[in-house]
Amino acid sequence: MNALTISLLILCYALILGIIFAQVLLTAPVVFKVLDEQNAAKFLRKIFPRYYLLLFLISLIALLLSYLFFKSFDIYSAVVAVCFAFAGYIIIPLTNAARDRGWDGLFQWLHNFSVFNTIIIMIISIVQIFRLTTI
Repeated sequence: MNALTISLLILCYALILGIIFAQVLLTAPVVFKVLDEQNAAKFLRKIFPRYYLLLFLISLIALLLSYLFFKSFDIYSAVVAVCFAFAGYIIIPLTNAARDRGWDGLFQWLHNFSVFNTIIIMIISIVQIFRLTTI
């Protein structure tokens, strides 16, 4: 296995982790402390599609690298990350619509699904980084 391809795949998963940690630890907690509810909602509606799109695109790169150079476990891991990132991206308009219409139960379910997606992508990234560093 070429050290460059291993490093590129590790870089993909490290970028994914960095994006997730920046969103969860830096952006989200500060938004509600600095902005009023209306401006926070506007900001979050702009940032979350970009967040999931970026996770999706980097996961696609990880999938391509995995498909070309790695084993089936790496491919399956990348496919799962791509699917969860895509699902997170797709449910954003539904989540916003549920919030706007006051469908609190549906909004809460979609929000929890979004959090679940992020956790799964984060776990895949951590596992893959540790796994790839031992190759």
